[in-house]
Formats: sequence, C-alpha cells, structure tokens
Amino acid sequence: MAGIPKKVSDAGSSVQTSIAAGSLWMAGIYARLSVDSDDQKNESIDTQIEIAKEYIRRAGDIEYVDRYTDLGRSGTDFEREGFARMMEDVRQKKINCIVVKDLSRFGRDHIETGNYIEKIFPFLNVRFIAVTDGYDSECSAGDDMQLTMNLKNIVNELYAKDIAQRVKLARRAEQERGSYIGGAPPYGYCLGKIGDRKVLLPDGDTRDIVVRIFEMYAEGSTRREIAAELYQRKIQRPSVYYATKEVCCPEDRSLQQWSYDTIKGILTNQVYIGMLQGHGDRAAMERTHEPLISEDLFYKVSRRFERQSRYSNSKGFSKRVPLCEDIFKDKIYCSGCGRRLIRHSSVKLLGSKERVRNYHYACPDREKIESCACKCQGISLRALEGILKSVLEKEFAFSKMRAKDLCRENAREAEQKKAIIRAQKNRCTQRQESLALEASKLYLRYRGGGLSREVFLEKKQGMAEALEMLKKQELDLVEQERSIDQEVEKVGRFIRKLMKWKDDAKLDRQLIGCLVKKIDVYSRHHVEIIFDYRKDDLYDGRGVHGSTV
Repeated sequence: MAGIPKKVSDAGSSVQTSIAAGSLWMAGIYARLSVDSDDQKNESIDTQIEIAKEYIRRAGDIEYVDRYTDLGRSGTDFEREGFARMMEDVRQKKINCIVVKDLSRFGRDHIETGNYIEKIFPFLNVRFIAVTDGYDSECSAGDDMQLTMNLKNIVNELYAKDIAQRVKLARRAEQERGSYIGGAPPYGYCLGKIGDRKVLLPDGDTRDIVVRIFEMYAEGSTRREIAAELYQRKIQRPSVYYATKEVCCPEDRSLQQWSYDTIKGILTNQVYIGMLQGHGDRAAMERTHEPLISEDLFYKVSRRFERQSRYSNSKGFSKRVPLCEDIFKDKIYCSGCGRRLIRHSSVKLLGSKERVRNYHYACPDREKIESCACKCQGISLRALEGILKSVLEKEFAFSKMRAKDLCRENAREAEQKKAIIRAQKNRCTQRQESLALEASKLYLRYRGGGLSREVFLEKKQGMAEALEMLKKQELDLVEQERSIDQEVEKVGRFIRKLMKWKDDAKLDRQLIGCLVKKIDVYSRHHVEIIFDYRKDDLYDGRGVHGSTV
C-alpha cells in the first residue's frame, strides 16, 4: 500500500496533507460508549463520529465508507459487536483505514490496544488515526510519539479501573442509605422515588399474587400445587410480566408454567417483609420499603422450609452419604424436548447401618403440569453406565482404534492450544523488550537535559507499571501451558486405561469429557451416544458417530 505522508498536530486540529496521485484510503469510523442510560450520553456517539468525519473531510485523501459503534460496552476488552464487524470488513478489504476520536474510544486495555496499533494493523496494511490524540500511523512519529502512545494507553486502562472502583463505592453508599440499586424490581413491586432515593413500591397488579403464594405454602400446599393454581388462573411468569406488563396471558397466546425455583425464590426472599440485603447491618436490619406480607407469615413459611431441609439432611441420610461427582454433567439430554437432564439422588438404608445413594437423571419438564409435561422417563445412573461401557467396548472393537492414535490426537489438539499461548508469550516478551529500550532512551533524554525530573519520573512510573503487568501476564501464560501438559498426560492415562477395559472398570468425568460429546435419552433405557473424538485419521473418516442401544 502506498504510504501517504501526513502530519497531525498534538491537538488534532491542524492538518497538512500531501496526496499521492491515485492513492485513496477507505475509512471506517469507530465510536464507543461505556454507558447507555440517557439520550444525552447517546448523543456522544454522534459527537465522536462527527469529529472523525470532519477530520476525513479536511484530509482530502480519505473516503468515508461506514461507521461502527458499540454502545454500553466497556473498553477493557475487545469482545464487542461493532468492533468485530469492523475487523471483518478489514479482512474483507472493504476498509483500510480506521478513524477514532481518541485512543480511549478504541480500547482501554493498553496491551491489546498496543498490539492492534503496533502489530495487527501494520500487518494488515491498515492506517490508524486517533484524531484528538494527534496520532496517525502514516506519520513518521518517532520514539517520542511511540512512548506517548504507550503511556496514554496505560493511563486509559488505569482510568477505566479507577472509574469501576468509584462506581462500586458509590453504589455501596446508595445501598447503605436504603436506596434500591438493583435492576428489575422483585415480582410484586415497582420502582418509585422518595426524595432522592430510588425505592420499591407495591405493584397493585401483582402484589396480591405474591401474598397468595405465601398463604398457600403456609397452609400446606406444595410448590407444584401453587404452580398449578397460577397456571389455572393464567398468571404470566415474572419474566414474561417484566417484558409485556401483562399479568394474565391473553387467550391467543400460549402460557408458560411457573418454575418451582421461581416460587421458592419468592418464598425465601426477605424483600417481601420490607428488607433489602445490603453491605452493612443498617441496610440488612432496617425497613427500606413497604412490606407485602407480615413477618409472622414469612417466618411460618421459613420454618416449613427448615423442617423439610432437616428431614432431607437427617432422616434422608444425605449428610452421612456425601454426593459423588456428576460424571455426566452437561452431557446428557432429553431426546423429546432437548433440555439437559438433571441428576436427582436418594439415600436408602440397607440393613442396620449401611446406607447407599442412588442417582437418576430426569427431564426438568417432567414435573410440569398438564400438557406442558415432558414424557421422558429419564434413566438411572447404573443403567446409563452399563450402556456406555457396552457401547465403548463395541465401538473400539469395531473401529480398530489404538491407544496411541487417540493419545496422538489428544496431543495434537494440545499442541495447537500451546502454539497460541507461545505466540502470546512472544508478544509479551517483545513488549517487555520494547519497554526496556524505551526506558533507556528516556533516561538518556533526561540526562541530556531533554526532560525535566518531574516528567521523567512520571513516565518512568508508568513504564514500570506496564512492565509489571506484562510480567504477570507472562507468568499466567506459563501456567496455562503447564496445565495443558498436565492435562495431556492425564487424558493419556485415561485413554490407555479405557483401551484395557475390564467389566469392573469405573467411568469418571475426565474420561467421558474426552470421548463423549452428547447423550440423548429416549424411553425404556434407549440412548444415543455421540462421540466427541475425531476419527478422520483413526478409522473410517466419518464425522460425528452415533451409537444407539
């Protein structure tokens, strides 16, 4: 790409341009705001874009192509929708120039920001301009400009952390003086103001529903019976009510049943007796808003929950027989509705002293009422383990796979992860070397009289903080690489153990995580197992393989 010499003043207001014949930069403007709470702040996005457009109009060698915005997104990471769309257009060569109002709008992580400006954009032949910071990558900026850029990125990152801490302290102060700082109000309440405090006020449309839930449970109804009555009365779930403001479901729409966890959350929430859980004794003990129910009713419900907990923990022996690890967690699903199955357990007494815990996987929709219920009967852990053992033995026997093949595949995937980490370590090392060189130049300028002592010490402190962060990042990367090596060795042992399968061998979560992608459960112990390992180089070249028992 032909370079276009350009000089930008420190304030970004005076521009001298020399246009090379036939050269034109296709520009995308990027703007970002961390908050989106009111219209005035939204206008700041337009202000950023207008500043960038004015710069483009005065430049003469840049053509505006598109704008990319992220509203309500922090600059401390680069996982942003507008930023991702802009980078995709860069890769598609739709734009080759990026214009921002200032460096802080681009990002506040000084390491990643510097990586984009110093490595990625030059590699992609992309010109980068920060208008009010007076930076243009096409200028021969020199060491002074590079050092200034690095320090500005560090300051931007520290500023973001400082603001986050200030917001946290301000929210805590508001909470301790009884102001509500949460998001959506609890079901049964709406938001209002008393003086300068944001408080909870009873919601006339839903408060009676909350009272009825407490009364039913105190009178002995189960959560299932409460959900059934709410369903019969066509009461919308709280999430639907927040979205539509409809208390009851219209005739032309389908009604969703209340979940038992939602009902439990209401029954155990002290907000309904006028208290908010805060950071201090004052916020936790004093009444902050009008209660919906009496304390007698709330604690009557609490005592019932406590009795049930005592029953399950003592008479059910659950404390004496600890839960074992859920080896099929996030792997087993209902074939009918597609939901992840939940593990349930029960403890039985065998003889006079021996106790055993049995496990069963069931669809969470099985306990729903009427037509909402799922027909899946689930499967016991014992039956599932027996099926999986049998399938794995047959799978390995027919596929003629070898332990060394699986270990090699596992090691290859680990090596790919380590390659990414090594690249990050190299970038980290290069940044440290660059900072060390800049520190030497800074000292020479100071000794030569080019910098005052105050400026020298300020810049030196900023570089020391940046160097410390880079060293910490490098240590984290070394630890990640060591963890990958340990995991490769562990999985290798599991695979070798599996290949020497015996009838009494036990499955564990690491082994299942290595080999199984998903298990779909049908009725009558009928399951479909989808393996997660690659078979391209192992036996038949097929994609994901399903085994059915």
